[in-house]
Amino acid sequence: MLPGIPLSSREVAVKSMNGRIFTGKVTKDQIFSLVPILTWLPAYEKSWLKFDIIAGLTLAGVAIPDNIAFATLAGLPPEYGLYAGIMAPLAYFLFSTSRHVSIGPSSSEAIMVATFLAAMIISSPAEYAGLVALTAILVGVISVFAWLLRLGFLVNLISGPVMKGFLVGTGIVIIIGQIPKILGLSGVPSSFFERILFIVQNFPATNLYALSLGAGAILLFVALEHRHPRLPGHLIVMILSIFLVGLARLDHHGVEIVGSIKGGLPELGIPLFSSGDIQLVFPLAIGLFILSFVELSSVARTYAKAHEYQVDNNQELLALGATSIASGVGQGFPIGPSFSKTAINDRNGAKTQLSCAIAASVTILVVLFLTGFFYYLAEPVIAALILVAVFNMVDIAGLARIGHINRTEIYIALITLGAVLIFGILAGVLIGAGLSLIEILYRFTFPHMVVVGRIPGTDVYGNVGRKPEKEVIPGVFIYRIDAPLIFANAENFKERFLSSLSREERPVHLAIIDLGSSPITDVTAVDMISDLVTELDKRRITLRLANASGPVRDVLQAAGIEEKVGTLDRTTTIPALVQEWSAGRQDQQ
Repeated sequence: MLPGIPLSSREVAVKSMNGRIFTGKVTKDQIFSLVPILTWLPAYEKSWLKFDIIAGLTLAGVAIPDNIAFATLAGLPPEYGLYAGIMAPLAYFLFSTSRHVSIGPSSSEAIMVATFLAAMIISSPAEYAGLVALTAILVGVISVFAWLLRLGFLVNLISGPVMKGFLVGTGIVIIIGQIPKILGLSGVPSSFFERILFIVQNFPATNLYALSLGAGAILLFVALEHRHPRLPGHLIVMILSIFLVGLARLDHHGVEIVGSIKGGLPELGIPLFSSGDIQLVFPLAIGLFILSFVELSSVARTYAKAHEYQVDNNQELLALGATSIASGVGQGFPIGPSFSKTAINDRNGAKTQLSCAIAASVTILVVLFLTGFFYYLAEPVIAALILVAVFNMVDIAGLARIGHINRTEIYIALITLGAVLIFGILAGVLIGAGLSLIEILYRFTFPHMVVVGRIPGTDVYGNVGRKPEKEVIPGVFIYRIDAPLIFANAENFKERFLSSLSREERPVHLAIIDLGSSPITDVTAVDMISDLVTELDKRRITLRLANASGPVRDVLQAAGIEEKVGTLDRTTTIPALVQEWSAGRQDQQ
């Protein structure tokens, strides 16, 4: 047992990470499972500290300018990004099972908030900020309910192609949205295609000072990233640009600057809201929950696999809930994991979430003492930082790889991408989630089904269509479904089974259904098999079932199917049934 903080037993009801609900006395281990820091922090090795400090300081250098940039991307004052950059990592530090994920303001979540609320009639910046904070809290509440219901598995229902299409589409939307700021143009419309038309029509009005500053920031960052990848390039670019803008007084030449940033720690509290406000932003909160949890699970599992440790999807739901609520209560906005900052955290040797807590602590010092330094931070530089942060999201090579592997899935990815561009980011993530579910249902409803034959000279059976030289046993028809045999595909299976059987030019006396690739079945499928027995009896064909797994046999036996198709046990294999039938035929002869 690791040394820990003494905790007395308490009379409460709490749900543990293994899914059981405990009522009555709660043990220390059960509490520790809900707050992982109580387990790993007492076992923290002193040798890790230098790595976490270095990683944390480097992460702060990247995160602080990004947090300011993403706040403006979300339509909020810069300090709100700093608030979220404090509250989110500190909450995640307590509840996470990932050692490496950097969580906080994120480009995709920020642009989703901005595009959704841009269509609303909002009376004041204060009301806008209140709605954004309320949205973050709702995301947290949804996450906690999902944790209570053990819905961590839902992350597996969003396919990789859907996520790729969404991220590429979101990256394109963000890039197009930042180009006018690089060009120094104002009055930009909110629609994606209207923005493109606006850029083309107003390109002659480009502010050359803004363009030079934004382009220079991009080039400098790329150079630093290429030659000195361990340096906080975002911070260096930001500091140099602030001195340049302030010394040259580029704000007098039409370059937009941030101006005064409110100092001090965030005021904690729940924003004022009505039931109408909840109804207004609830669809946005659902979309943000789906997006942030899918991203979080993807990043967390990637680095856990690389460093050979485990993350718990259900615990990550609780961590996301706590993180989102903390951000909303602390005047922040909806947050998400950062692929790029997590990579920076890992690259600088981070051992635990302490590195992210250190980055948050540095941000606290900034909001207390250094907000005045950002007065001359220019909008084109912020846009440049956003551009370089999201550039890798537009992964055309990744889309091409999907197309090379599976044509159907590239269509799904492209539809998701198009939905993001045409209908917006919120609609895009919901349409993508819907496509993932439709894809799963389609695969279950129309699975791969084949006629099976024997490899000559062996007792091994396989798809006749792939290897035509496989032997077809005289008088025997064998058919296999490569999916669970359930309600979604039962009728389809029956139709295709009978259709394939009717195409047989040879007489068939024994039909075998190979269930070796069907791990589960249900009542609808059992009733279908019963109907199939009746149909085949009319044709004087015996139906047998082979290779049924234990759970499948349990369902079939409970339904009394053995009385119609014969014994079902682990020895009921295709070779055994063929041998039994052949022996019976020889006896009859």
